[in-house]
Order: sequence, then structure tokens, then C-alpha cells
Amino acid sequence: MRDQVGRSIDYLRLSLTAKCDLRCRYCQPEARLANISELDLADFLFFVQVAASLGISRVRLTGGEPLLKPGIVDFIGELAGVPGIKDIALTTNGTLLAGLALPLWRKGLKRVNISLDSLNPERYAYMTRGGELHRVMAGVYAALDSGLYPVKLNCVVIRGFNDDEVEAFADLTRHQDVAVRFIELMSFGEGTNFPATALVTMRELMDTLGPLEAAVQESAGPAKVFRLPGALGTIGFISGTSEYFCGGCNRLRITAQGCVRPCLFADLEVDVAELIVTRQFGALQSALQLAVANKPRRELSIDNRRMAEIGG
Repeated sequence: MRDQVGRSIDYLRLSLTAKCDLRCRYCQPEARLANISELDLADFLFFVQVAASLGISRVRLTGGEPLLKPGIVDFIGELAGVPGIKDIALTTNGTLLAGLALPLWRKGLKRVNISLDSLNPERYAYMTRGGELHRVMAGVYAALDSGLYPVKLNCVVIRGFNDDEVEAFADLTRHQDVAVRFIELMSFGEGTNFPATALVTMRELMDTLGPLEAAVQESAGPAKVFRLPGALGTIGFISGTSEYFCGGCNRLRITAQGCVRPCLFADLEVDVAELIVTRQFGALQSALQLAVANKPRRELSIDNRRMAEIGG
């Protein structure tokens, strides 16, 4: 599929659930989200089959926390069997990953991104409202041991909270083949609870780390990727606030409730839940083609929905 400016849309992000076992302050409200109806994994499988028939070849599972979805391991295996799907990745908070990394890899998961905003247990517990850092680190090491590659660590940098840990995160790449990704704080959803001064820009981060060597990007994505001299791993910078990466966007998203979003930041949604649950293959193809045709050239406006509701 190609959009109105000729971008090839071949990457699909599935938000399997809005539920999460953590309450990260830039992502989730302190109170749990109300229970709302969500698509089941059979629905998502059908959706991927339709999307793959239109040229989608890469799938990333997000949330919320996708590992909370019952049946996730077998679902990975089913996705891997869909004709045309060449790559399956997962974004997780890592708390459940230690026992699942190897089974997921065996079923066909290729890559994993793990959200990790502090290497300090007390800070991590504060940001996540009770998360236990040791559980996430166990998930990181399990992912490294299982054969998943690359293992990416996503760190949202917030001034006054964890900006003094940037060098420590970068140091993880010196002797381990991990990919640290520094992400700018995005000012929508729960991110609006932080002052404008909390933003640490990509340029500031690069200046903090000093001379960096250009590195090869392991997969297509918005990160600008570098390496500390002599390091095994890489460091990436994702500038979703200070600079836009719309020009190279190849993504389509679907929420846990069955709404297709051609742009993370724009308000545009197409509700295809009924087409999915009634298994209307041709009608769903047409709806996806229309959504891609209406994909904005660049972000138009930012609604105030939470990241967990739209899948990041």
C-alpha cells in the first residue's frame, strides 16, 4: 500500500490491550482504566491476514502490556505462519518477559523493545508506581540469552528525573550488544502532566554523550543510530517532539478496540471492529486502503488520548 505522498506502508503495530501491570507516569493515570471491550487474538490474527494481503510484512505487538494477553505465545506462532509476514517484534515493559522470552522466540518472535526509564530501583518504582526493577532486568537478560536480536531498551528521558542517568544507560552498550534508545517526552496524554522544561531534546542528549560514531540501523524505524567508540551495542535517539520523522513513516496502527490509526499524532481513526469480528475480508481491505490513502503528510494535530489507548 502507498499513501498520498508515495510512502510504502508495510509496518503494522497491533495494540493488543490497553491494560498494563504498571502505571508509568507519562503513559498511564494512577487509577486503572475502566474495563472496555477489546478484540481477542483470533480477531487480531484475521486483521493481520487481511493487512498482509495488502503488503504489510512487519508486525509489532504493543499495548498496554501485550504479555498480559492470554495465549500470546501461541499467537506469535500463528502470526509467523501468515503468508507475507516476515518480521514480528514486541514492545513490553519486561516484567513478565523472563519466563516468556525463549518460548516467544521459539514461536517466531524476532525482536523485542523493553521500556526501562531508570537503572535505580527506587526511581524505577516511583516512575512506574510500584514496578520492581529486578524483574525487568531478569527479562532483559532472558531476552539476550534467548536469541532475540536486537534487544532494545527504550528510555524516555525526563529532565529532573532521569537525565542524569544518560551516561549510565549508554555505558550498557560498551560490553553488551544491546540497543539503547533515548526517546523524547511526548506532550500528549499523561505527558501533558509534565512541564515544558521536562523535555530533553535529542540534540541535548547527543551533546551529553560526546563524540559518537554512526552505526547501521538494525531495522527500519525513526531512531538516529550511533555507537560509542569501540562499543558492542548501539545508541539511538528518537525525536518525536523537537523534530518530526513523518517523512519516512511507514506505519499503520490498530487499537485494542479495533480502530485503525494511520498516524500516531493525528486525530483520524477508522473503526473497523465490526468488519473484523464479522470476518468481512474484502470490506476490511477497502477500509485499510482508505485509511492509508488518508494518512497525513505529517502530523496535523495531537489529541489527548493516552499512549496506552493507541499503542504507541
